[in-house]
Amino acid sequence: MKKVLALLLVLLMAASFAACGQGGSNSSTPSSKTEDNESSEAQDSSQTSSEGNSGEVVTISMGGWGEFQDEHEPGTAGMEEAIGVKVEFQKYPTDAAFWDNLPAQIAAKTAPDFISLTNELYLPYINDGLIVPITNYIDDGTISCWDMVGQNLKDIWEVNGEVYGIPYRQTPAVFAINMDLWNEAELTEADLPETWDDVLDACKVFKDKLGMPGLCFNTQEYHFTQYCLSYGGGWDLGKTIDTPENAAALQFVIDAYRQGYVVTPKELGVSYDGNVVMSGDAAMSTGGTWYMGDFRKNAPDVQVKYIAVPHAEGKEDACGTLHAPCLSVLKGGSHEKETAMAINYMMMSDSYAENLIDLGYIPADPDFFDEFKEKQPELASLVDAVPKSNGFGYPPAGKKFADALISKMEEALFNSDSTVTGAQIVKELQEEFGE
Repeated sequence: MKKVLALLLVLLMAASFAACGQGGSNSSTPSSKTEDNESSEAQDSSQTSSEGNSGEVVTISMGGWGEFQDEHEPGTAGMEEAIGVKVEFQKYPTDAAFWDNLPAQIAAKTAPDFISLTNELYLPYINDGLIVPITNYIDDGTISCWDMVGQNLKDIWEVNGEVYGIPYRQTPAVFAINMDLWNEAELTEADLPETWDDVLDACKVFKDKLGMPGLCFNTQEYHFTQYCLSYGGGWDLGKTIDTPENAAALQFVIDAYRQGYVVTPKELGVSYDGNVVMSGDAAMSTGGTWYMGDFRKNAPDVQVKYIAVPHAEGKEDACGTLHAPCLSVLKGGSHEKETAMAINYMMMSDSYAENLIDLGYIPADPDFFDEFKEKQPELASLVDAVPKSNGFGYPPAGKKFADALISKMEEALFNSDSTVTGAQIVKELQEEFGE
């Protein structure tokens, strides 16, 4: 009798793995098979993914803040019926409130099962063991969507041979231009910059014709990183801080500032670079696609052009950063496999991808690139920047590195007696934070 029961259990587990694969095509429910097959697979998966194989639906939770539910809920449509997993959304007031309380919640087993994790200062969370590697679920076929993810995204989320999340969207940084000022300076579409030397040429025009700085530079790690990557450099998790490319990028900012071509938000009493471009205190800035919503709400009459981040001369294959948040499993959950199944289901859902497009995000799946260009013509050029863009690559020290970078660069910019160079700054940062 025990052998019979064991055999039945093996058969049920095999049915579960078959249902989790979900097929390789995109659809509003991940399987593209016939309705009869869908019904059969959903029933098998529902039974085998439930706790104790009792046929009950397993409920898991996704944690987040802000409007995260609006972003992710479309990906859960039909999930309960298809694979026997239900996702509830657990909202926190802020990201700080989430991370501050997470260790205690993990200990009390009240933490969410999974979250959307940014690829900015994410390495400490991985190193501290708060994020569960999911490589085994990719290897056993529970997560089949990994194959559709681009290599530059895979490089971000594969750390020391383990995969820590499935990126669901990818958004290159932008270079925003106030076209009202651009036209006032008698610059044309043909003058739109491709290189940083082109940016300097435009800055000279703004200074000579309008008596104003052309470029806004916000002294934040995000913006420093755009310049370093577009010079062919980058931090590479602390391995490549002290390089000629990074030194040249920081020196470009220092020199442009000292020549009167650059203004910073801090000097104007604001914290956001977008405000500087909105108010007309500068015409250009590195930024992100969030500019679109901000300008529509706060400065609807200002014409703005969004292009890819310029590159240094001879660095045509370089660009800026790539925001590539992922769906990550948190430590301490009691339904890891069901969470992996839910992540795979969301990633294979057309409804999820199309909602991301409507929000202005490029889905991770390249099959949706053309649809993004059609629905978001203002950002269409960013699709071509995807393969040239890279992750932030901050060193493990994370915020300490960012604070040191900002402090050293602000000393070089705001202290008129400073003789600090970009080369000195990256050398000191490598000594302190390098791997």
